[in-house]
Amino acid sequence: MELVYSIDTLQKPFFQDWISEERACLCLSCKNILAICKHSENEISSHFNRHYEVVVIDIDKPWEPHLVTTITQQLLHIAWDTTGRQLLLIDTEGQCHLWNMKDHLLNQWECVGSLPAAGEEVLAVMWFHNGLQIIFDPDKRNETQYVEKYVRNMRFTPSLSQFGGSFVEGFVYVTASGMVRVGVKQPDGALISMTENLAPSHLRQVTADIANTENGEIMIATSDGQLSSGIQCFLVTVKLSGSNISIQSRNGASLYTKTQQESSSDVSHTRISKVMFMNSESSDTLFVSSGSSSQSSLEVWQLLEQMLPQHKMFSLNSGPYATIKTHKWMHKATLPHPSQLSCLAGPRLPMSRNVGEMSGFLPYIATAYRDGTIQLIHRYTFQVISTASMDQLCQQLQSSPRKEEKKLKLSLHLSALQQTGSGCGIVGLHDGRVYLFRTYNGTRDSVMQLPPTSVVLLLEYAMITGQDWWDVFLAVRQGMTMNICQMLTDNFNKQVHVMQDYVFMRLLSMRMGLFCIYSPGHQKAVDFHTQLVLHSIANMIKGILKPRYVTANDKGPAEKIAALVNKQTDGDIEQVLTKMDTDEFHVDAKRRDQAELLLCSIQPLIQWVSDLCLLLLSSAPLFQTMTVFPGSSLLQDSTSLNQLRELLVIFKMWSLLHPACAPVFTTMSSNIDILKLLYKLLTRAWLLRKEGRSVEFEDGLLDECSVLPSKVLIPSLSQSFRMDSSGFTVFTQNLPVSFKFDEEPAYLYQKKVSDGNRNTVDVGFSNRQHHDIVRQIHLGTQMSGKMRQCTRCGSKSLLQTIGKTQIVKSWEARWTSNCLCMGHWKLSQT
Repeated sequence: MELVYSIDTLQKPFFQDWISEERACLCLSCKNILAICKHSENEISSHFNRHYEVVVIDIDKPWEPHLVTTITQQLLHIAWDTTGRQLLLIDTEGQCHLWNMKDHLLNQWECVGSLPAAGEEVLAVMWFHNGLQIIFDPDKRNETQYVEKYVRNMRFTPSLSQFGGSFVEGFVYVTASGMVRVGVKQPDGALISMTENLAPSHLRQVTADIANTENGEIMIATSDGQLSSGIQCFLVTVKLSGSNISIQSRNGASLYTKTQQESSSDVSHTRISKVMFMNSESSDTLFVSSGSSSQSSLEVWQLLEQMLPQHKMFSLNSGPYATIKTHKWMHKATLPHPSQLSCLAGPRLPMSRNVGEMSGFLPYIATAYRDGTIQLIHRYTFQVISTASMDQLCQQLQSSPRKEEKKLKLSLHLSALQQTGSGCGIVGLHDGRVYLFRTYNGTRDSVMQLPPTSVVLLLEYAMITGQDWWDVFLAVRQGMTMNICQMLTDNFNKQVHVMQDYVFMRLLSMRMGLFCIYSPGHQKAVDFHTQLVLHSIANMIKGILKPRYVTANDKGPAEKIAALVNKQTDGDIEQVLTKMDTDEFHVDAKRRDQAELLLCSIQPLIQWVSDLCLLLLSSAPLFQTMTVFPGSSLLQDSTSLNQLRELLVIFKMWSLLHPACAPVFTTMSSNIDILKLLYKLLTRAWLLRKEGRSVEFEDGLLDECSVLPSKVLIPSLSQSFRMDSSGFTVFTQNLPVSFKFDEEPAYLYQKKVSDGNRNTVDVGFSNRQHHDIVRQIHLGTQMSGKMRQCTRCGSKSLLQTIGKTQIVKSWEARWTSNCLCMGHWKLSQT
């Protein structure tokens, strides 16, 4: 186990005249966005009139907090929904507010619904399950196809469905008096609710937890804190009919703790402090923590099906005996510790119980105690596999403890804990400081080692399910990067074409991130970012080609162009066009003027691709003096070169049919056909790579490329190769790193200066110029409208839709929720 970084959320010290521990709240979404509640530092907040702030941070750039709201009551619960776009906030009075990202911006939030205060403490909260569960099985790492590696659990059903079986969005929480409340979002955005008792009479509960079952029921485990009382479980069913909600609760299998059963001494000071399921999808595994201020005991219980004989007088069968199926909690393990348990974090990956011991993957449960100890417990054997101390993990931090910590001599421990989606990291919170730990492949723990095959399995799982893979990079060491990238590529090439089309953009984004965390790989990461833009534009351009007449057995226009371009290797674009019918380049429009208007609307995208071709070819002579430069990996990729050839053929035909949409070049002579010249040189480079030879050793091609700047004005490098150098920089630092909110680390400035000195000379382009990554247009130095910026790659784009044609509107809508690199948008302040 290893500390990656810590974040100080308070800019000024927060002094208090008494010892009080407030509830620590944090929640990490599937998109690796962390939501926390912290003390407000405005002038209104004081000792007796405290204000709190709910902020969200991207764990890739933890020094940038984004405010959600400011409140006067302390929060008890923060819960992300399954999409990572909505936040559920519940305070100490039971007031419930639902917040949603406005325009999919990380720093713009709006309250979309609220429920009145319950007037009592809310013990547990959970979002409804949508019924989609993909099993992560390390034993299937040798399977070839993704659909065989990652199988959907078809028995899992949604917690709440409507007519047709479609999932209904909502949440459920339970209060200290045994009341269960359900909130459901209507199609119009309204929030309706219903409240019901768990039992016929009110209960007095101290702790509770909620989980989903496979059949769509909701299981709630409760305890009144008394060791002599049982742990009561209830099964809740929620149904929706129009705007009417019905809640039915029935008793489930309950249990008595093993400590209460076996203890013969005085247990008057022993209390049950926590009841918690392994995760929201594992209602069959329950943790019960009991103890006092000087000791604790963590019990593990599993729910099993048991067959019991039934006498014939109670059975309708004619046989003498029949069997009935019932559920029973069985004790699996007890883990004692000489300190009080402060928090517990279960794994979030859905896994089956029959995972082999030799799978190379160690799933765990994380526990934190008040003496500063953190233990990792095996998910299936429930044996302690790793133990660490907060004092040892944090001793290398540059920042010293706060003055009040020295004064009170408080032990450093965690008050809240949660695993990341893959389990490769743990996020903790205590006294205004956030900690991120690496669990696998750490330098101090030789037990928690994760082989590259298991890392690839986790990355592919994130790629298939759509989760963010930043936390999986925590298990990647510098020496593993190239091997992991190669394994990802080899596994991708074995997939069917439909699956390849589905995950290719995510694979490019993942490889971009892997080379970002690799110290010598930043330039290759920039090339992958450019390839992301190229691939997305190519898919859009090929998709708008509509043949006038087509039958079921005919190939599409894009397939015909690809087949002809692969066949014609002489490099003459005119011969390719003579063998193609102009109807194959038809754009779906009723009139010619409408087609010309449509093509003119995407002319910036056409111009960007053409400029990229010109820039790549003009940079090819740099191979003689440099091994890595902007575009070097693209010149060595036959797939990208062939993709550019196909696009040039489409552009050439469109320019003949509609000259207004043709790319514009500044040439020394009007007799030069730039598209024809680019196609010829790209064909020669593609043939070299196809035959297994290198472009850098072909002197004839390099000579022709070297004279391109004398024939045509070469575009700016920054126009095609744009990526912020501050993304994924945490992985390239000496760990651990200490951050503060709103304070950019010093190493970022040093990195920007060094990157600027390494770059090749860029002609006629200022870094203060803004460029729209979605529409590929220049915005100048002063922007006229609101801008959004990617939190990962730093690319910018206009927030307001400016497209007038349906194709451009569809293209802009495709990138509304995320950037082309799959990063999150935020409203740019500059």
